[in-house]
Amino acid sequence: MNRGEAVDTTPVLAFSGVEVRAGKIALLSDLNLQLPRCGLFGLVGPNGAGKSTLVRAALGLQATSRGEVRLRGRRLQDWRPRELAQQVGYVPQHIHSHWDLTVRELLQLSLAPPTAELLQDFELEPLLARRFNTLSGGEQARAAIARAMAHEPALLLADEPAAHLDLPHQHALLRLLQACAARAAVVIVLHDLHLAARYCDQVAVLSQGRLLHHGPPDAALDGASLAQAYQAPVQRVSSTGQSFFTVPMLETPP
Repeated sequence: MNRGEAVDTTPVLAFSGVEVRAGKIALLSDLNLQLPRCGLFGLVGPNGAGKSTLVRAALGLQATSRGEVRLRGRRLQDWRPRELAQQVGYVPQHIHSHWDLTVRELLQLSLAPPTAELLQDFELEPLLARRFNTLSGGEQARAAIARAMAHEPALLLADEPAAHLDLPHQHALLRLLQACAARAAVVIVLHDLHLAARYCDQVAVLSQGRLLHHGPPDAALDGASLAQAYQAPVQRVSSTGQSFFTVPMLETPP
């Protein structure tokens, strides 16, 4: 960047007073949240907290009853569908190829062909001729994220991509998303608080459709915040520089 050139500080994604309702039930209530242009941003909270609803609202797939969502400073409804698709990548909660495609064919469905560098980074070259539905969960997640990143979106939204992976593959996937977050804003829905604390730059804690806390993991994932969100005495334990979370056993009455 040249000296004196203005830095664009417009949030890549901003929610302002957003409310989403299903009948009389508020799925999101008065949500105010801004995401910077780069970084790994975790959404955590109990089941039904509104995490997936937030992701769907950011994609324009979930109508809002109040407030507005802005992408790169522009109201979501003002983007034409193809323009929006060029700005956003999406990895759904359940990944499946309905047409039994190969990995190569699946990647060709992206707005842009994957580069050789992308295939190498995600270790996909040996998998290109394989049927997507025959891959392991970790391999499917790698292919799905590579497809979502092939057109270099400004924002990547991933809804629980690590949910069905074993421990080593969870960490491998989060490291891949960390690398993606160096050049885009990456939002990931997580249930594992340890992964959120270890890999995310910022974390938002949701409960009953409300944003309770938002900030760096050390601040957002403290015991009081988590006890409020989960309605349980969640404890944070630190060991060798890592954070782990537990709920103590309750005493059984005699």
